[in-house]
Amino acid sequence: MKTRIKKGLAYRRIAGDLFIVDSQRAELHELNGPAALIWEGLAAGKTEAPIVSAIAAEFEVSEKEARADVKDFLEKLAEAGLVAAKQGD
Repeated sequence: MKTRIKKGLAYRRIAGDLFIVDSQRAELHELNGPAALIWEGLAAGKTEAPIVSAIAAEFEVSEKEARADVKDFLEKLAEAGLVAAKQGD
């Protein structure tokens, strides 16, 4: 299953951190480190597997640990209403 970013969100990297603006909810989210890398992977249309590989390589953790971290963060993004599962994948 592919996760997609909710339409209408704006994001920008500033001084190493990534900021997401949800104007509909008047919320600002700040991401750094692995969270920003995951978000940018989603924004590029990547599925979970290549994002996990990128996290494992960038932060020198096992694929198992990276997979658990990515899954956990995707759940948090879904709870915040920032992403959803893409239909048909």
